[in-house]
Amino acid sequence: MINNDHIDALIAREIAGDISTKEQATLQAWLQEDVANREYYTAMKQTWDLTADAFDDAPEPDLETNWQRFSHQMDTPAPLKVVRSSKQNNWWKLAAAAIIIVAAASLVFTMVNQGGTTVITADAGKKEVTLPDGSKVFLNRNSQISYKKGFAANHRLVQLEGEAFFDVKPDASNPFIVTAGASQTQVLGTSFVIKAYENKTIQLNVVTGKVAFSGKQGPKEALVLTAGHTAILQSNKEPKQIQNSDPNFMAWKENRLVFDNVPLFQTLSTLEEYFDVKFIVTDSSLLNIKYSLTGNDNPSLPRVLEVLSETMHITIKEESKGVYKVSR
Repeated sequence: MINNDHIDALIAREIAGDISTKEQATLQAWLQEDVANREYYTAMKQTWDLTADAFDDAPEPDLETNWQRFSHQMDTPAPLKVVRSSKQNNWWKLAAAAIIIVAAASLVFTMVNQGGTTVITADAGKKEVTLPDGSKVFLNRNSQISYKKGFAANHRLVQLEGEAFFDVKPDASNPFIVTAGASQTQVLGTSFVIKAYENKTIQLNVVTGKVAFSGKQGPKEALVLTAGHTAILQSNKEPKQIQNSDPNFMAWKENRLVFDNVPLFQTLSTLEEYFDVKFIVTDSSLLNIKYSLTGNDNPSLPRVLEVLSETMHITIKEESKGVYKVSR
C-alpha cells in the first residue's frame, strides 16, 4: 500500500515536471483507486497554482556572482566559472512544491487509507468531498468521515465524527447509512445535517427527503423524520424529535448568519460555534437582551462584533487570542 508521504512526493515531482514514467504510472494508479484520492490530488494542485506565480517571480541564486564576491574577499582570483545546470530551476520548483504540498495537506484536509478504510479529515477548515457513489459530503472543521473498501459497489456505510452535511445520491437497492456515536441514520436519497461531536448530544436536521434515525435499539426502533424536522440522541437514551427554531444550523456550510429577535446568550453561542471563539459575559443582565441581524452573508468576526457592539451598546474586547469579554 502506498503511504501518504510517498504520494505527496510524487505530486510534488509531477508539479515540478521532474517525475519519471514509472512514478507517473504509480500516481495515476493511485488516482484511479478512489474518488477521495482524486479530491486530495486536486486540492494539492489548486494550492500550488495559487502560489506558483510567486515562486516563478523569485530570482534564482546567482552562483557565479556569489563565487566572484567570495573569491575577491579571500584576495584570490576566481579559479573557475560556474555553469548553471539545466535542472537547477526544476530543483527549486521541486523543493517549493514539496514544501507547499506538506503545508497544504495539514491546512486543507487529510486523506489516509488504512487497511482498506479511507479516512478523510477536515482540520482547520471546511471541506467538500464527493464519495465514490456520487454523494456529496460537506465537512465542518475538526470533523472526520471514514468508509471501508467496497463503498458504493457493496455498501454505503459511512462513519462520522464531528459535523457534516450529506447530499445523498439516490439508490433504492443500496441504502446510505451514517453511524455517528451511538446513532445510525439510514436514507435512500436525501440531504441532512448530523452533528456528533465527542461527549455531546447528537443532532440530526433533515433538509430534504426522509430518514430513519435510531440509537442503540437499532433500526427497528428508528424515528422516521421528514424534511424540516429535527431529532436529538442523548447518551444512553433513544432518539427524540424536537422543535428546531435555529435558522443557523447550516450557517457553517452556507456562510450566512441570521439573528431574528433572539437573546444575546443565543447570539453569542452561535458566534462561538461559527467563529471558533469564546465569550465571557461579565454582566448577566445582558444575556436576555434581544438582538436582530439579517442578510449577513460571508460574515467576518470583526464586522459582526462591531455591529453587535453598536446595536446593543455594549463593549466587546479581546482578552486573549480567541477569547472576548462582553460588558456594558
